[in-house]
Amino acid sequence: MQRRLLTLFLTVAILAIAAAQAGALEGDAFVKRLDQAVAGGELTVEEGLLYEFYYGFDQASLPPSWRPTSFAPLKCGTDLMRRFEELRPTLSAETVKTFESQLVRVSSPEKAIYLSPLGHFNLTYLTTGTNAVSATDVDPANGIPDYVDKMAGYMDVSWETEIVTMGFTAPPTHPYPISFESMDYYGYTSVVSGSATQIVLHNTFAGFPPNDDPDGNVAGAARATCAHEFKHASQRAQSGWSEGGWVELDATWMEDVVFDQVNDYYNYLPGNSGIASPQLSLDDGGTGSYEDCIWQMWMSETYGNQIIIDLWDWRSTHTGETMLTSYQSILALYGTTLSPAHAEFTAWNYATSSRALAGLGYQEAAGFPQGPATYVSTYPYVGNGTIAHLAAQDIYCTSFSALDEGTLSLDFNGDDTGAMGLIAVIKKTDGTGVIETVSLDADQDALYDLGVPLDQISSVGVIVSNNTATGVNKTWSLTVTKNIVLPIPVVSLDSATLDLELDVDTTGQQTLTLSNTGEAGSTLSYDIYLMTTAPGAAKSVAGSDVSCTQSLYLGGTTVDLNLSVYNGSTDDEWLTDVDIDFPAGVVVNSATSFTGGTAPLAFTGPTGDGVAANWHGNDGTWGALHGGETASCTVNVTFGAGLSGDQSFGWTVQGDVYGADPHSLSGSFVLTASGPSVQVDQPNGGEYLAVGSAMDMLWTATILTDVKVELSRNNGGLWEDVLATTPNDGAESTISGPASELCLLRVGSLDGSATDVSDGVFTIYDPVPWLAVDVTSGGIAQGSGDLLTFTFDATGLADGVYTGYVVIVSNATTSPDVVTATLTVVDIGTGVGDAPNVFAIAGAYPNPFNPTTKVEFAVHRDGPVTIDVLDLQGRVVRTLLSQRLTAGSASVVWDGTDDAGRTVASGTYMARLRAGDRVATQKMTLAK
Repeated sequence: MQRRLLTLFLTVAILAIAAAQAGALEGDAFVKRLDQAVAGGELTVEEGLLYEFYYGFDQASLPPSWRPTSFAPLKCGTDLMRRFEELRPTLSAETVKTFESQLVRVSSPEKAIYLSPLGHFNLTYLTTGTNAVSATDVDPANGIPDYVDKMAGYMDVSWETEIVTMGFTAPPTHPYPISFESMDYYGYTSVVSGSATQIVLHNTFAGFPPNDDPDGNVAGAARATCAHEFKHASQRAQSGWSEGGWVELDATWMEDVVFDQVNDYYNYLPGNSGIASPQLSLDDGGTGSYEDCIWQMWMSETYGNQIIIDLWDWRSTHTGETMLTSYQSILALYGTTLSPAHAEFTAWNYATSSRALAGLGYQEAAGFPQGPATYVSTYPYVGNGTIAHLAAQDIYCTSFSALDEGTLSLDFNGDDTGAMGLIAVIKKTDGTGVIETVSLDADQDALYDLGVPLDQISSVGVIVSNNTATGVNKTWSLTVTKNIVLPIPVVSLDSATLDLELDVDTTGQQTLTLSNTGEAGSTLSYDIYLMTTAPGAAKSVAGSDVSCTQSLYLGGTTVDLNLSVYNGSTDDEWLTDVDIDFPAGVVVNSATSFTGGTAPLAFTGPTGDGVAANWHGNDGTWGALHGGETASCTVNVTFGAGLSGDQSFGWTVQGDVYGADPHSLSGSFVLTASGPSVQVDQPNGGEYLAVGSAMDMLWTATILTDVKVELSRNNGGLWEDVLATTPNDGAESTISGPASELCLLRVGSLDGSATDVSDGVFTIYDPVPWLAVDVTSGGIAQGSGDLLTFTFDATGLADGVYTGYVVIVSNATTSPDVVTATLTVVDIGTGVGDAPNVFAIAGAYPNPFNPTTKVEFAVHRDGPVTIDVLDLQGRVVRTLLSQRLTAGSASVVWDGTDDAGRTVASGTYMARLRAGDRVATQKMTLAK
């Protein structure tokens, strides 16, 4: 069985380390060293087996180089006995003899035998010697040591629960043999012959890891061991231990079923469980183990204990298949498969400790440890990586506000060849929670809005899982976006048209009040364009991405590598060394010191072409990182321009727990070769560009030194060169006609192997030459308005009727809003006094003024005439004239007061002339 202590994840952006666990996991650290030594050829399989035996039963026989300074208890010796039985034909006679001397129970006249109260067990014990139990006999004083009495009771409860109530297979020997021994195991179950087994329990259970048993740690360790080892005895009788290390997962699950109050298995969850190490496969090392008991807890708490009973009934007739295959078969009987089941399991593993949600996930989730997750507080968040089979990546999203209205959007792209999973665990502001499973399409992709509104979200865990049972790592990318729904503005106009008649070579003005009558709190953001042609119907969206097939390395690129070191244990960890050996051609420019943790680590290594980058701990300072702390630094490197193809460099991480048992992990990181890429940033859809204006073209292109820029005016049908070749640094060009509403920009490599096109069409338009507006953009709060002044200029125009369009592009749902502007030019005179049919304000004199100004005007026909003074919000300040006049010229005086006779504040005001359907305006400035 492989056990893991130190795990390293290295991407271009992240280096993470999970530190070794103390307490209950220290014994597993020894076994891990054995596993690595055997895998590396340092020890033979037989030596590894024998050294583990020595650790548990004969520590003096361990070679000095393998003898730790202290011996923490190992959970269960059954796996050792199971492997001994499997390997016995290949072992030396001396090793077999060593094991058999431990396994054969020797009769002794001092031994006593006690039949358990329900008659299920014969307990053989001693009250003197190394393996003796305590002789105390007071509760009850019945001639049987209290310790034996209690063990008999615990074993009887285990039999009644596992065999009588649940229906698992009983071992063939009855009463079943139990004995006691001083050892560094809680206990073990060994084969007597065939399916017949015996159980050996620890003789004191003193000094074992803590648990939650109300009767104390000794009682808790004993209860857990009785239930655990008896499940091993049942497994042997039911399926012959054909499950390998998975038997430990199952036996640990049974502890919690028989003695729910003990929780001894809590000691193993901070190690390599799916909670503390979601990045590790469920069968990491080829099998399950103690900490993986949560897998069967998920199964039983989801479908009831019967699913585990059915599993072992299945195993009794399917001993030749793998456990993962058996889990798949049983899950199918319950209407699901391994892939969605594992995805939900990973979501439960996220929702623990402070992230636990009442009524969701594990019943005891609040008491479980909390696993690592990528912390997200700014949006949009973009993440990517790879995930091993039957493993997951947790992302913790926070920084939500009750003022946010809208949704949280997940844009996910999973490996097309994988069985990926995406689940959101949502904690709401009222303390309740919900788990939302996102359906992925055939390509393992999804664009999904969470069902819980943003203003009700406290936090969101996004769990990305690879649910394939075997195989290589699968890639993924995810973008998390806040879709803020702002109060909706509504465009309101005081006139649907602009209409003015001018004499040749004269100018005139009209005003238009643009208001926001939308929802409270809304803001109308607008831009104004004056076009000769009205906008057409909705435009189609274009876009094409050409995949790059070149194999070019990102040479010459300088990047920051962000390294984070995380201590996932509850104990202190001294990180002593981190080495990254970059290949020749990579220059390490600089590195910051580690920040965070109790004693930050300093960067002390050299820099230069192809040298190692080294970090070291602070001269014997213990506890550089407390449990749960993270330290981080940034390393700036440049990849040489001459590099090509995939690059690989090695890493080594070393650490100590309290300075004992130095451990390390080594590996290599592969930087995959990448070809050139191009992205058009502007114009990228929705822009309005006037003919004759300068267009700022922005793009992002990697590797390429020169690019080609092209324009299409028919949605990608035909392309014309804007810049046949230009340096890869952005460009500016003057827009020429013809105008079109279906324009696209394309930027790419000169050979066309890598290109990008605007995501949507933009508009090139012809501006109106005879019309201008004083305000071209702005923002209007709900309930307010902007007074827009349009100047009509008939200079050089022949008599006739001219039409243009005022296009108001805004964030309102009606955008664009269009106002038709009509200019009628007549050729009957050059002065206002000479043209009785001219309608205009000739001016205000003086201007600026204080305290009075004269407004001179002319009307084109007899009829009612009104002259108002407006402020810049379009509100009437004073009505200067409201009466019937004959056609011709006239004037009126304003003394700077409002209709109530109060002097108005200094500033700019508008004189508005109205006669029939004609309107003209003139700006006036009161200066004090």
